[in-house]
Amino acid sequence: MLLTNTPTAIVMLSLLTLPVAAEAVQCTFITECFEAEACADSAFTVAIEEKDGATLLVSDAESFPVSVGGSDAVRIYVGVTDSAFNLMSLATDGTARYSTHLYDGPLMVNYLGNCEGAD
Repeated sequence: MLLTNTPTAIVMLSLLTLPVAAEAVQCTFITECFEAEACADSAFTVAIEEKDGATLLVSDAESFPVSVGGSDAVRIYVGVTDSAFNLMSLATDGTARYSTHLYDGPLMVNYLGNCEGAD
């Protein structure tokens, strides 16, 4: 039996058209390189999330929208905040690089790590 134009059918169809929440990509950066100093161990994490049609980089420090580009091999995320220019690359194998260029100083911090989650 096919339900058409009944309240139940309308509700069920409207539920099917709701956007599905995208699973966040979780990135863990195990190496931090601050300016010209030697690199050190790190536990810095960033999530790539989709919210209201925008892509966000989310960390404990801040959350900001990013532009997305790149190729089939590497996805690139670029974001500008009041305090820094941010660039992240994510290869299809999960390898990730994150660089933030802080205006105050100026200072540069680079991170090396991996991401796991939705494609």
